[in-house]
Amino acid sequence: MTTPSTIAPCATTSRRCGPSGNRESGFWVASVDPLAAEHALTGSVPATAVKAAAVLSDGASRLVDLFALATWRQTMDLLRDDGPAALIEAVRHAEHSDPHGERRPRGKPFDDATAAYCLP
Repeated sequence: MTTPSTIAPCATTSRRCGPSGNRESGFWVASVDPLAAEHALTGSVPATAVKAAAVLSDGASRLVDLFALATWRQTMDLLRDDGPAALIEAVRHAEHSDPHGERRPRGKPFDDATAAYCLP
């Protein structure tokens, strides 16, 4: 459950990160400014080289890029073997194991998470 005591440490982290948001030298958040999409990192590979793809919200990618509890390869394997619900369950477990953000400082204790695993 999110309470003022679970939000306080995370809010401190958010204030530290706040000035970095939606700036050339920082990160971009489309929910704050839709023009952030113009700064998305993009790339391409030949369609024949794609064996699978994942589309993840920042809440779903937390397992790798924020919590460092899995690699991208392990995450793709989890998605392939157990599906998107298993990834989101792993993220929720990590969030609940550190609700105050003491071991894993973050902007908010819990984030919405969306994952899709795609096969050609």
